[in-house]
Amino acid sequence: MALPNTPAGDMAVIHAALGRGLTDGSLRPVVGRELPLADAFEAHQAVLRPGAHGKIVLIP
Repeated sequence: MALPNTPAGDMAVIHAALGRGLTDGSLRPVVGRELPLADAFEAHQAVLRPGAHGKIVLIP
């Protein structure tokens, strides 16, 4: 989802709501894979493959 024209105040409200949801557990993102940052190229390819499920998280 891209919100390029969202006013700064609205973005602050959105970010606060997301933070609350992640903290209280009401938002539970689906993580398909976790990869080290060094494998960013592989992560990019994996998200484009058919059947990719969930988010691919890069770990620093």
